[in-house]
Amino acid sequence: MTTQVKQRSKTAIPSVIFLITLIGTTIAMWGASWDISSHLQRIPDSFFTPSHTMLYFGVGVNVIGSIIAAIVYKKRKDIRSESLATGLKLIIIGVSVQVIAGPGDFLWHESFGLDGLLSPTHMILALGMLSVLTGTVIGFSRMSFHMKEKSLFMNTALPITYGIFWFSAMWLIFFFVLPVSEGETHDFNPDPHVAIVLSFVFIPLALTLVFWCASKVMKKFGMVSISGLVFFVMSISSTIFTGENLTQFLPWYLAPMSCIIAADYIFNKKFESKIFTKHSPKIAGGLIGSMFFAFGFPMLSMTFLEVILYNGVFPYDVLPTSRDVVFNQWMMTIPGGIVSGVVGIILAPKILRFSLN
Repeated sequence: MTTQVKQRSKTAIPSVIFLITLIGTTIAMWGASWDISSHLQRIPDSFFTPSHTMLYFGVGVNVIGSIIAAIVYKKRKDIRSESLATGLKLIIIGVSVQVIAGPGDFLWHESFGLDGLLSPTHMILALGMLSVLTGTVIGFSRMSFHMKEKSLFMNTALPITYGIFWFSAMWLIFFFVLPVSEGETHDFNPDPHVAIVLSFVFIPLALTLVFWCASKVMKKFGMVSISGLVFFVMSISSTIFTGENLTQFLPWYLAPMSCIIAADYIFNKKFESKIFTKHSPKIAGGLIGSMFFAFGFPMLSMTFLEVILYNGVFPYDVLPTSRDVVFNQWMMTIPGGIVSGVVGIILAPKILRFSLN
């Protein structure tokens, strides 16, 4: 049996595990995003709403994947010695955290009534999902590293995984910048000005970190562009199509998608000019960072609208009629986003000191 065949047989079961948890987390993340969109429209909430059903169905799929992962990790010593085992451990930990968050959220509601986005139990659930996705990203990335030629499965799974990871990382930052965390008894809404500063710093940083990592792993023009497409499909389908009067904003997404494609090309292209080649990552980072407002749209627009609204007007309520105002806010974020994106791409190799071996 050749080394390549042995490697494939060793990674076959982990591939299935990573695929299961990718599917589960995708469903859960989409359901969670839809649920928040429903809350913003003041749709009556209950445990058995369609969005909640999707969220917990996704968690259930993850539980299946984590059980298989735990069995494999315990019984297969040869897999425990592989670098992808880190991914399995993160999946087991992440799903355990998600399972704890479910009853914890119920108890929180029983004690404190309806809550907003940022509550301890919601935060635990989000971290659990991010842990599972991180494990899936590590697993698929390290598996691909050992392949001389990536299979169709891997060429499909990798960009989708990074796209969903992009989406999850964005939502984790949303917890701390969106003005949607006021509950019946606790108000966790951030100060609007602090939220804007955090948006300028952490969203472009997260976008460029994921972009850099995905580009280094997939090493081929077009793959990160697919990840960006996956990101926007998740975002648009769970916020624009589930919202009211928001489809008018669909043409706006052409700009960030074009910037992703351009950044992907520049980052992976070998140019004749050594000076341009040296600075091409910074240009790519600037392109990605410049569009951070569009990446976070429509949710992030509420953070910026909050600053100019008075008398308790809720930003989401006026969003459909504030097209010009929001567009001007977007344009004003571009210079700062470019700076943060360039800084992010410079810091990426220092922050992401990982080995695929």
